[in-house]
Amino acid sequence: MPPSLDALVTRFRIVAEWVTTAMLFAVFLIYLTGIAARYLFAAPIAWSDELAMIVFLWCMFLTDAFVNRESDHVGFDILWERLPPRGRRVAGLLQTGLFGLLFAAAFPTIVDYVMFLWREQTSALQWRLDIVYTCFLVFFAMVIVRLAAKFVALSGRGWREVVADETPPASDAVG
Repeated sequence: MPPSLDALVTRFRIVAEWVTTAMLFAVFLIYLTGIAARYLFAAPIAWSDELAMIVFLWCMFLTDAFVNRESDHVGFDILWERLPPRGRRVAGLLQTGLFGLLFAAAFPTIVDYVMFLWREQTSALQWRLDIVYTCFLVFFAMVIVRLAAKFVALSGRGWREVVADETPPASDAVG
């Protein structure tokens, strides 16, 4: 990745981290508001649980789309660790190519279904469900973009860096 693009991605990831952190904090505040309304003021509010769930849904999908790195995900890598670099490249190309094509093929159907949800609304806030679930479209699109970027990286000259062993960071924890 060119240095300028890498810097842009890093800045965007930092902004996304702050936004999703604020969203998680908002979920906490919404729950506190609902609890206070119910138990301190004896006036339960119907929208607090629904809003917290929607904000949490957006937070979860946006975090995975823009903040989490591939190394943050749990993976089944027993075979990957035993392969030589060229084998890893082939396996990586097959994996990213196959999943990229599957996700790209499914994307129009998923878009169609989410757009179909305009007819339905949330119970308390009466928000259209297509707007509520747009975060899933963003997430799904980013999965496709990430798979395509990894496929391109594995196809290019710097593929050895992509398949190199990642050494885990040193732990500061004292056992």
